[in-house]
Amino acid sequence: MAHLLGAESLHLEYPTRVIFDKVTIGLNEGDRIGVVGRNGDGKSTLLSLLAGRIEPDSGRVTRRNGVTLGMLDQGDELDDSIVVRDAIVGDKDEHEWAGDARVRDVIDGLLRDLPWEATLGELSGGQRRRVGLAKLLVGDWDVIFLDEPTNHLDIEGIAWLAGHLKKRWSPNAGGLIVVTHDRWFLDEVSTDTWEVHDQIIEPFEGGYAAYILQRVERDTMAA
Repeated sequence: MAHLLGAESLHLEYPTRVIFDKVTIGLNEGDRIGVVGRNGDGKSTLLSLLAGRIEPDSGRVTRRNGVTLGMLDQGDELDDSIVVRDAIVGDKDEHEWAGDARVRDVIDGLLRDLPWEATLGELSGGQRRRVGLAKLLVGDWDVIFLDEPTNHLDIEGIAWLAGHLKKRWSPNAGGLIVVTHDRWFLDEVSTDTWEVHDQIIEPFEGGYAAYILQRVERDTMAA
């Protein structure tokens, strides 16, 4: 499968500790990666490195020419003054966006209970988070990075998001890298798992359940 992006010999350190050392990893067309690891070990930092939000101290991140990247991080950079409608569809007339099946699906899946003309400043933190996720998902991206996307979603919303991501691209197209503590969600959307620990990224085949079995096997063999 075609290469989308990757990391070569990444090294990143903060004043008090090393986050990553000599990390080499790749994402190919069709890969759906779940990222697991202890809090503070660098899961969110990994997404930011691969998305180009931060630069490594050494090594490099490579991306195929023309690859488009979309990211939902844990921050909130939405403009309080704009209304929900404009955050999602901009200044498009209704007949333009209403004919787009993806836009309609995202609005129905994430925003059906939100007032379309409310300003973002009127919304709760959880509602703003859903608007940020919807804004990302209506776009056309080759690679999507999601950092804790299930936060503030109810069970129905989580199930919708999993279904959307599974049908968003054809099986051998697109790439997804997701950080979440939701084990069900990881099993639903992931084809592979990356465990972030001890300054490295260790790859495993399959979703969360398969990762746990392989983790036990590797630990047993190493004992």
